[in-house]
Amino acid sequence: MRRWYILLIVLVLAGCGQPLQTGTPSQAQTLPTRLPSNILLPSVTANNVPSAAPSVPTTLEITATLQIDPTVSVEATSASPIVAAPMPAVIIVPLTQIPETNEQRWRAQQLDRKINEPPRLYSVRTAAILWWYDPLTSQSVPIGTIRGDFPVQAEFVLRDTQQAALEVPYRINNDFGLTAISDSVRERMQAAGYSQSVEAYILRTDDIQPK
Repeated sequence: MRRWYILLIVLVLAGCGQPLQTGTPSQAQTLPTRLPSNILLPSVTANNVPSAAPSVPTTLEITATLQIDPTVSVEATSASPIVAAPMPAVIIVPLTQIPETNEQRWRAQQLDRKINEPPRLYSVRTAAILWWYDPLTSQSVPIGTIRGDFPVQAEFVLRDTQQAALEVPYRINNDFGLTAISDSVRERMQAAGYSQSVEAYILRTDDIQPK
């Protein structure tokens, strides 16, 4: 038994006397450069490799659903013009002019009319023309000539000629010796509404003087 202890000590001392190996591992400890064919490695494809940056879509599509009440009718297009509401029409009603009477037309020809009340008596030494103003044609028509005394019921200035005149009443076919005046003049008097008498006039001259 003692001999076994001595032999064991000798063997231990013999092993401790060998140099310590450091640095490069032994061939038994190195990894093999080729893997066995029966080991399956995970397959790596392009689909599994994430890209460097997520792709950004170039176009943006937005889908919206517009719900319209079927009971409401809407018609509008971008091409339809905007029509303004029409303005209310302005109706101008001209004032109706009251027609003048024949006497008013004759009075309109007399400026600065002065009435003689009662009529004044004038006298003319030479023949003077007795005129009548036709209100329908706005013309002065000669009735005839008179001489002597005659009544003047008004004095005025004739508008057309700016001459002084004397208004003389005349009974058709009776006064001043004028008993057979022209038929055409008498017919014009009747057309104007004068069948018995008219307001005639004489243009005032130096031969006509009041009495």
